[in-house]
Amino acid sequence: MRDFSYFVLAVSACFSTFTVLDGGASKAQAQEEDASVVSEAASFRIEVVTENMDVPWTMEFLPDGTALVGERGPGKLYRLDVKTGERTAISGLPDMLRDRKISSGLFDVRAHPNFAKNNWLYLAYGVGNTEGNGLAVDRYKLSGNSLSGGERLFEASPKISGKWHFGGRMAFSGGYLFLTTGDGYDHSARAQQLNAHAGKILRLHGDGRVPTDNPFVGVEGALPEIWSYGVRNPQGLDVNPTTGEIWANEHGPQGGDEVNIMRAGKNYGWPVITYGEEYGGGPIGDGITHKQGMEQPLYYWVPSIAPSGMEFYQGNAFARWKGNLFVGALALTHINRLVIEGERVIHEERLVADKGWRVRFIEEGPDGYLYFGVDDGMIMRLVPVD
Repeated sequence: MRDFSYFVLAVSACFSTFTVLDGGASKAQAQEEDASVVSEAASFRIEVVTENMDVPWTMEFLPDGTALVGERGPGKLYRLDVKTGERTAISGLPDMLRDRKISSGLFDVRAHPNFAKNNWLYLAYGVGNTEGNGLAVDRYKLSGNSLSGGERLFEASPKISGKWHFGGRMAFSGGYLFLTTGDGYDHSARAQQLNAHAGKILRLHGDGRVPTDNPFVGVEGALPEIWSYGVRNPQGLDVNPTTGEIWANEHGPQGGDEVNIMRAGKNYGWPVITYGEEYGGGPIGDGITHKQGMEQPLYYWVPSIAPSGMEFYQGNAFARWKGNLFVGALALTHINRLVIEGERVIHEERLVADKGWRVRFIEEGPDGYLYFGVDDGMIMRLVPVD
């Protein structure tokens, strides 16, 4: 679904018993009501780290314990002291497509796995104009609070006159950079076309080169960056710490949000197969959910939760959450906890579902706490209660 909301009514099990806070609650209000939340596998409290942001969209911890946090629409990046909540603007950001009528701007920021030695920082953001736009990825050096030495590593082709579904989530695995691209909403057919970057998962070397063993290298008419294809609006991407494989989620239309393991050369079906339907009702295409040569989702939601950023939890602060996959939910306003067994989701729990918060990203901190950003402009964390 579009990331700015298709609100649905659903009965959700396992809601927390925490006192309801208004979505725009102040830090003081939240701190006054930080009594324990008792969930299925952990007890925690919610702490506000910082507030008054313009829709925090991404967060990346650095080796020194500070975090970089980005605002998509304004295209701004800050260094955040998670102990004090103080934010310092990062200078030297590139020009990017900033237009309130288009869901563009700064999508993601990721540090190179060897950042402590090379200071490389990767930015995914929108470029172009209203008539033709797409996704770009640059690499910079971060020195203090300034970026320098920008290199363009990737730019989507062809440009499209899209307003939504840019994608733009990044993850490193096995020395490679993986990147999601959305289908552009009105251009969904491109997700099945190998001569277009839209609606794909891409795989690059850290310097932007195309790996020679990518599945479509040497295939006539195919773009060599493509790793897998047939996805709609992927806003969550992470690496399974056990297997090293890339997992992604994506918005379905009205229903049919998915979680998938993104494997080389695989076709995930959009818009040919889906468990969703058109906005307002009616089938998409032939209205089918299966087709030979197209992958079934590992897990899907009907009605839509509108999944956003996601994170495999690996810390020790919440021992019984270790190995679980956490997904932010926009339309159904909660944190979705998925219990994983091998390649199966065996259980789902919905946390903080009584708050009305559109959860935009989830990130594990070096302290083992779970940090998350909400559209109301706050970054918060879940802290264990013994």
